[in-house]
Amino acid sequence: MYDLIVIGRGLSSLLFLKQYLDTHSDLKVLIIEKNKKIESRYISSWQGQGLLDLKKEYGIHAYKAYKKISISNKTISIKKNLLPYSYNTYDYKHVIETIFSSLKDRVEIIYDQVISIKEIYNAVNVNTKKYKFQSQYLISSTSIDQQSVNNKKMLFQYFVGTKILIKDNHKHDTCQLMHFLQSNNEVLFNYNLPFDQKSMLIETTAFGKKVHFENLDKIHKKSLAVFNIAKIIKREKGIIPMSVNHKFHRTARIINIGLDGGFARPSSGYMLLRAAQWSKINKNTNLKDLVFKEKKLINFLDKIFLKACYYYPDLANSIFIKLFNSNDIASVIRFLADIPTLYDIVKILINTPKKIMINALIK
Repeated sequence: MYDLIVIGRGLSSLLFLKQYLDTHSDLKVLIIEKNKKIESRYISSWQGQGLLDLKKEYGIHAYKAYKKISISNKTISIKKNLLPYSYNTYDYKHVIETIFSSLKDRVEIIYDQVISIKEIYNAVNVNTKKYKFQSQYLISSTSIDQQSVNNKKMLFQYFVGTKILIKDNHKHDTCQLMHFLQSNNEVLFNYNLPFDQKSMLIETTAFGKKVHFENLDKIHKKSLAVFNIAKIIKREKGIIPMSVNHKFHRTARIINIGLDGGFARPSSGYMLLRAAQWSKINKNTNLKDLVFKEKKLINFLDKIFLKACYYYPDLANSIFIKLFNSNDIASVIRFLADIPTLYDIVKILINTPKKIMINALIK
């Protein structure tokens, strides 16, 4: 009998265990992971004054920290200095390896596929292809709630990315956070991360009602064509559900976290900082009382934003353009990082296009 079984050796699971086992070192914990190989991709988060320090709390180092960002479309280009904040990019594989290395003497791990999970009165039974286990509680970060996925007004953030080496040197101090492309049916933009003078990640992202990777691949290839590529290092792709209806839920003994627990910010897909903050806050919470509560005002504003993207995808880029064109970039960052003050909320409301947001609100 285990005290806790964790399904999935993912980011949310390891962030939680890193904090929780510091204050509950006597727990007997088993991780069940389907794949030995860790996915190779990049994740990003805001860092700086007043934000949870990921390096200090979790020992993870940024692959690249940007002090400058740019936001643009075909007619407008905005460049912002982020100080005292930064936009940090992390190597996902390195993050998982770093956190798991700090836990390996405190948890067991097996690589197997879960076949069934059954909650009974005082325990949870878990069957894999090879074994049978029982625990007091179970945490899972591996599935997506079908009720949310089938939501008619749901958007998907889906992306394809390519890390490249280029033949010519280029400037590498500014992250192109969004360069919006023309599209009438979805929000479409390029996201470029220059790592050094020769290497960079080029990513094409869409917020769409449906996932159309075939079309996105074609657009991505056109975006790559402007670079003098010496070598393609690796490719990545993914899908993140964008829905305020995708909420945390749990039973008496089964706790869903990660994407299935509503950890991803509905308006952006950011999950690293939100999961890290939640894990730190709940390091002393009993498993029977563990919950995730979204901030209602942020959730309400995210809902309006998502409706704007859903009903007016060709105009939605103006929301980002106007937000990031604000003189107070710190308020925008704190809002995106989930820790806005009342002053920040007021600034966000002032700096969003009123007509689009009001029309979205009454839809």
